[in-house]
Amino acid sequence: MSHELPPLPPIKTDPKYGYFPWWPQDGDDWVHPEDVATARSMIPSPRIWRRDGERGDYVVLYYGDLSIRVKPSLWREAPYEGIDLGDWVEVRARGMTNEPHVGQVRDIHWDEHAGVVRYWLRLADGTPLERSYEAHDFKPMEPPVIREEIRREPPSDDGSVPDLDPPI
Repeated sequence: MSHELPPLPPIKTDPKYGYFPWWPQDGDDWVHPEDVATARSMIPSPRIWRRDGERGDYVVLYYGDLSIRVKPSLWREAPYEGIDLGDWVEVRARGMTNEPHVGQVRDIHWDEHAGVVRYWLRLADGTPLERSYEAHDFKPMEPPVIREEIRREPPSDDGSVPDLDPPI
């Protein structure tokens, strides 16, 4: 009879959130060769990436639907406030400080000067709002549901319902 405990599963350290205010290394060796162009177009910047998972020697970073593979490298960790790219939020008026809106998060950046995460929204019609917000400005919400429009015609004087689809 053995008293050995079964091995513990690996500690899950992801997801983590952070940004690259600089290009972490000389050259591109830290980026997967297929992802160099994307990384060069997005880094350095204050964009907050989500690190979640590994593929071989690389960790996978996500910015919304975009993903890149990089070797573990120096970045600045940023707090996660429960809001992700693509989330739908309602902007709270907060005593007339904000104009109320419903929108989808389109960008998330770290504001080094203020020490806060800033969010930019896109309205349901696709219009981007220029102003940034902080997490306390939002009330989370479910994505809007697009319902099929149903048209009801009132019955005619004789009580019959008109045929909306004329015969072909």
